[in-house]
Amino acid sequence: GKAGGVVAAMSSIVRGHGSNPTRFVDHAQIGKYNFTLNNPNSWMSVDLGQGRKLKPDYYCLRHDKHGASHVLRNWRLEGSNDGSAWSPLRVHNNDASLAEVAFSTASWSVEGVAESYQHFRILQTGKNSNNADYLMCAGIELYGLLTEK
Repeated sequence: GKAGGVVAAMSSIVRGHGSNPTRFVDHAQIGKYNFTLNNPNSWMSVDLGQGRKLKPDYYCLRHDKHGASHVLRNWRLEGSNDGSAWSPLRVHNNDASLAEVAFSTASWSVEGVAESYQHFRILQTGKNSNNADYLMCAGIELYGLLTEK
């Protein structure tokens, strides 16, 4: 929320458990929960800010504090320049790269992306490791060519 900073958002926030969109963009693992309600097509997003665009070539995700519970398995990394129309950048189906331990991390290459984007999101496209729709993620890192105007 700082002027000139990135803005994170979530499709829903679980009150009482401390979920907070800013945890999606925290660089350091802060030992906290961060997850959406148990709804299909849950998402978390980041807006790099007006005048900033990234042509991604790699990204990393961090699971939250839940340990062996509700780990991402089915999702898409998507990019947008208006926050409404989304383009798939990488699709994951039954991807077990994130270990079933608290704050596990994994990273993936993003190949063949021709465009730079201001907005990025993780859209959960199927059930997590507990056959539920909670999207649990306590961090994203995006790598690539950043342009600023």
